Amino acid sequence: MKQIITLLIGIISCLLITSCENDIQGLYSGEHAIYFSEYNSTADSVTYSFIGKNREQDTVFLNVRLLGNMLTTPAKVVLRVVPEKTTAISGSHFEAVKPSYQFGLNTFDYKLPIILKKHADLNSGAFVLALEIVESEDLLVAFKEKSSVRIRFSNIFMKPSIWDATLAPVFGIYSKTKHAICMDIMGRPFPETLVAFNVERNLWRNFGWQCNAYFKDNIVMDNDLVPPARILPWF
Repeated sequence: MKQIITLLIGIISCLLITSCENDIQGLYSGEHAIYFSEYNSTADSVTYSFIGKNREQDTVFLNVRLLGNMLTTPAKVVLRVVPEKTTAISGSHFEAVKPSYQFGLNTFDYKLPIILKKHADLNSGAFVLALEIVESEDLLVAFKEKSSVRIRFSNIFMKPSIWDATLAPVFGIYSKTKHAICMDIMGRPFPETLVAFNVERNLWRNFGWQCNAYFKDNIVMDNDLVPPARILPWF
Protein backbone atom coordinates (compact mmCIF):
# COMPACT_ATOMS: atom_id res chain seq x y z
CA MET A 1 0.00 0.00 0.00
CA LYS A 2 2.79 2.42 0.92
CA GLN A 3 4.47 1.71 -2.42
CA ILE A 4 1.23 2.48 -4.28
CA ILE A 5 0.76 5.74 -2.37
CA THR A 6 4.37 6.74 -3.04
CA LEU A 7 3.92 5.96 -6.72
CA LEU A 8 0.72 8.03 -6.90
CA ILE A 9 2.41 10.98 -5.20
CA GLY A 10 5.27 10.75 -7.69
CA ILE A 11 2.90 10.69 -10.66
CA ILE A 12 0.90 13.68 -9.33
CA SER A 13 4.10 15.64 -8.68
CA CYS A 14 5.30 15.02 -12.21
CA LEU A 15 1.96 16.14 -13.63
CA LEU A 16 2.04 19.32 -11.54
CA ILE A 17 5.62 20.13 -12.56
CA THR A 18 4.82 19.49 -16.24
CA SER A 19 1.75 21.69 -15.95
CA CYS A 20 3.76 24.52 -14.36
CA GLU A 21 6.45 24.25 -17.02
CA ASN A 22 3.81 24.42 -19.74
CA ASP A 23 2.26 27.47 -18.07
CA ILE A 24 5.64 29.23 -17.95
CA GLN A 25 6.37 28.39 -21.57
CA GLY A 26 2.94 29.67 -22.51
CA LEU A 27 3.53 32.87 -20.55
CA TYR A 28 6.85 33.73 -22.22
CA SER A 29 6.21 31.95 -25.54
CA GLY A 30 9.54 33.16 -26.86
CA GLU A 31 8.53 36.82 -26.53
CA HIS A 32 10.43 39.01 -24.11
CA ALA A 33 8.76 41.50 -21.79
CA ILE A 34 9.99 44.22 -19.43
CA TYR A 35 8.86 46.14 -16.34
CA PHE A 36 10.10 48.62 -13.72
CA SER A 37 11.47 46.37 -10.98
CA GLU A 38 11.48 48.99 -8.19
CA TYR A 39 8.06 50.58 -8.70
CA ASN A 40 4.43 49.51 -8.78
CA SER A 41 0.94 51.02 -8.75
CA THR A 42 1.12 51.84 -5.02
CA ALA A 43 4.79 52.92 -4.87
CA ASP A 44 5.33 54.53 -8.24
CA SER A 45 7.59 57.47 -7.56
CA VAL A 46 11.21 58.40 -7.04
CA THR A 47 12.17 61.73 -5.46
CA TYR A 48 15.20 63.75 -6.51
CA SER A 49 16.52 67.08 -5.24
CA PHE A 50 19.44 69.14 -6.51
CA ILE A 51 19.99 70.37 -2.93
CA GLY A 52 23.56 69.54 -1.86
CA LYS A 53 24.65 68.66 -5.39
CA ASN A 54 26.95 71.03 -7.24
CA ARG A 55 25.74 70.27 -10.74
CA GLU A 56 23.46 71.79 -13.36
CA GLN A 57 22.00 68.49 -14.48
CA ASP A 58 21.92 64.94 -13.21
CA THR A 59 20.82 61.50 -14.30
CA VAL A 60 18.21 59.36 -12.59
CA PHE A 61 18.52 55.69 -13.52
CA LEU A 62 15.34 53.64 -13.68
CA ASN A 63 15.87 49.89 -13.40
CA VAL A 64 14.10 48.02 -16.20
CA ARG A 65 13.98 44.25 -15.74
CA LEU A 66 13.64 41.57 -18.39
CA LEU A 67 11.10 38.78 -18.04
CA GLY A 68 12.12 35.58 -19.77
CA ASN A 69 15.45 34.42 -21.14
CA MET A 70 18.35 36.75 -21.84
CA LEU A 71 18.29 38.52 -25.18
CA THR A 72 20.22 37.16 -28.14
CA THR A 73 20.15 40.54 -29.90
CA PRO A 74 19.81 44.05 -28.41
CA ALA A 75 16.21 45.18 -28.05
CA LYS A 76 14.44 48.55 -28.09
CA VAL A 77 12.93 49.91 -24.89
CA VAL A 78 10.28 52.53 -25.60
CA LEU A 79 8.94 55.04 -23.07
CA ARG A 80 6.28 57.67 -23.36
CA VAL A 81 5.71 60.77 -21.26
CA VAL A 82 2.26 60.67 -19.64
CA PRO A 83 1.13 64.29 -20.25
CA GLU A 84 -1.83 64.34 -17.86
CA LYS A 85 0.44 63.40 -14.95
CA THR A 86 3.47 65.49 -15.95
CA THR A 87 4.16 69.07 -14.86
CA ALA A 88 7.82 69.22 -15.93
CA ILE A 89 8.65 70.78 -19.31
CA SER A 90 10.75 68.88 -21.81
CA GLY A 91 13.90 70.76 -22.74
CA SER A 92 13.66 73.08 -19.71
CA HIS A 93 13.35 70.68 -16.78
CA PHE A 94 14.54 67.46 -18.40
CA GLU A 95 16.15 66.30 -21.62
CA ALA A 96 13.61 65.00 -24.08
CA VAL A 97 12.90 61.30 -23.78
CA LYS A 98 14.57 59.41 -26.62
CA PRO A 99 12.48 57.57 -29.23
CA SER A 100 14.01 54.35 -27.86
CA TYR A 101 16.70 52.99 -25.54
CA GLN A 102 18.73 49.82 -26.00
CA PHE A 103 18.46 46.81 -23.68
CA GLY A 104 21.76 44.95 -24.00
CA LEU A 105 22.85 41.32 -23.92
CA ASN A 106 23.85 39.01 -21.04
CA THR A 107 21.76 40.80 -18.42
CA PHE A 108 18.28 40.86 -16.94
CA ASP A 109 18.52 44.53 -15.90
CA TYR A 110 18.97 47.78 -17.77
CA LYS A 111 19.63 51.12 -16.08
CA LEU A 112 17.56 53.50 -18.18
CA PRO A 113 18.91 57.09 -17.94
CA ILE A 114 16.65 60.11 -17.52
CA ILE A 115 18.49 63.45 -17.47
CA LEU A 116 17.07 66.16 -15.20
CA LYS A 117 18.01 69.85 -15.43
CA LYS A 118 18.53 72.34 -12.60
CA HIS A 119 16.13 75.02 -13.84
CA ALA A 120 15.32 78.11 -11.77
CA ASP A 121 11.70 76.90 -11.58
CA LEU A 122 12.84 74.10 -9.30
CA ASN A 123 13.68 76.60 -6.54
CA SER A 124 9.98 77.18 -5.88
CA GLY A 125 8.61 73.65 -5.86
CA ALA A 126 8.67 70.13 -7.20
CA PHE A 127 7.91 69.13 -10.76
CA VAL A 128 6.76 65.71 -11.94
CA LEU A 129 7.85 63.68 -14.93
CA ALA A 130 5.53 60.71 -15.43
CA LEU A 131 6.77 57.90 -17.67
CA GLU A 132 5.30 54.67 -18.97
CA ILE A 133 6.81 51.68 -20.73
CA VAL A 134 5.03 50.94 -23.99
CA GLU A 135 5.24 47.90 -26.22
CA SER A 136 7.97 48.04 -28.84
CA GLU A 137 8.77 45.90 -31.85
CA ASP A 138 11.13 43.93 -29.60
CA LEU A 139 9.67 43.96 -26.08
CA LEU A 140 6.23 43.56 -24.55
CA VAL A 141 5.02 45.13 -21.31
CA ALA A 142 5.27 42.44 -18.62
CA PHE A 143 3.02 43.90 -15.91
CA LYS A 144 0.69 46.86 -16.36
CA GLU A 145 0.94 47.74 -12.65
CA LYS A 146 4.75 47.92 -12.92
CA SER A 147 4.98 49.82 -16.18
CA SER A 148 4.77 53.39 -14.84
CA VAL A 149 6.94 55.65 -12.71
CA ARG A 150 6.83 59.30 -11.58
CA ILE A 151 10.01 61.30 -11.00
CA ARG A 152 9.42 64.17 -8.55
CA PHE A 153 12.33 66.59 -8.62
CA SER A 154 13.19 70.05 -7.33
CA ASN A 155 15.91 72.24 -5.86
CA ILE A 156 14.33 72.33 -2.41
CA PHE A 157 14.33 69.93 0.53
CA MET A 158 11.97 67.05 -0.20
CA LYS A 159 11.28 63.89 1.72
CA PRO A 160 12.97 61.01 -0.15
CA SER A 161 10.46 58.49 -1.44
CA ILE A 162 12.28 55.69 0.45
CA TRP A 163 12.20 57.51 3.80
CA ASP A 164 9.27 55.77 5.53
CA ALA A 165 10.22 52.24 4.50
CA THR A 166 14.03 52.44 4.53
CA LEU A 167 15.45 55.60 6.10
CA ALA A 168 13.05 56.07 9.05
CA PRO A 169 14.53 53.15 11.05
CA VAL A 170 17.95 54.81 10.64
CA PHE A 171 17.09 58.53 10.84
CA GLY A 172 13.73 58.66 12.61
CA ILE A 173 10.70 60.76 11.66
CA TYR A 174 11.26 63.07 8.70
CA SER A 175 11.38 66.85 8.85
CA LYS A 176 12.98 69.43 6.56
CA THR A 177 14.99 70.84 9.45
CA LYS A 178 16.38 67.39 10.27
CA HIS A 179 17.02 66.82 6.59
CA ALA A 180 19.16 69.97 6.30
CA ILE A 181 21.13 69.36 9.51
CA CYS A 182 21.79 65.70 8.71
CA MET A 183 23.10 66.66 5.29
CA ASP A 184 25.52 69.09 6.95
CA ILE A 185 26.68 66.37 9.34
CA MET A 186 27.05 63.74 6.63
CA GLY A 187 28.47 66.06 4.00
CA ARG A 188 26.28 64.48 1.36
CA PRO A 189 22.61 64.16 0.35
CA PHE A 190 20.39 61.25 1.33
CA PRO A 191 20.07 58.28 -1.06
CA GLU A 192 17.05 58.52 -3.32
CA THR A 193 16.61 54.83 -4.15
CA LEU A 194 16.72 51.55 -2.25
CA VAL A 195 19.58 50.39 -4.48
CA ALA A 196 21.68 53.44 -3.56
CA PHE A 197 20.97 52.84 0.15
CA ASN A 198 21.87 49.15 0.01
CA VAL A 199 25.18 49.78 -1.75
CA GLU A 200 26.37 51.69 1.34
CA ARG A 201 24.02 50.30 3.98
CA ASN A 202 26.59 50.26 6.80
CA LEU A 203 27.73 53.79 6.02
CA TRP A 204 24.16 55.11 6.23
CA ARG A 205 23.66 53.33 9.55
CA ASN A 206 26.80 55.00 10.90
CA PHE A 207 25.48 58.34 9.68
CA GLY A 208 22.23 57.59 11.49
CA TRP A 209 24.06 57.17 14.80
CA GLN A 210 26.08 60.35 14.23
CA CYS A 211 22.95 62.38 13.49
CA ASN A 212 21.12 60.87 16.43
CA ALA A 213 24.01 61.85 18.74
CA TYR A 214 23.83 65.43 17.48
CA PHE A 215 20.12 65.78 18.25
CA LYS A 216 20.69 64.12 21.62
CA ASP A 217 23.39 66.63 22.59
CA ASN A 218 21.73 69.71 21.07
CA ILE A 219 18.29 71.23 21.43
CA VAL A 220 17.07 71.84 17.89
CA MET A 221 13.59 73.21 17.30
CA ASP A 222 11.61 72.17 14.26
CA ASN A 223 9.83 75.34 13.13
CA ASP A 224 7.89 73.46 10.46
CA LEU A 225 5.70 72.06 13.25
CA VAL A 226 2.80 73.95 14.77
CA PRO A 227 3.60 74.72 17.47
CA PRO A 228 7.39 74.33 17.00
CA ALA A 229 8.83 71.35 18.87
CA ARG A 230 12.23 69.91 19.59
CA ILE A 231 13.63 67.27 17.24
CA LEU A 232 14.14 64.34 19.58
CA PRO A 233 16.80 61.61 19.23
CA TRP A 234 15.33 58.39 17.84
CA PHE A 235 17.68 55.82 19.38
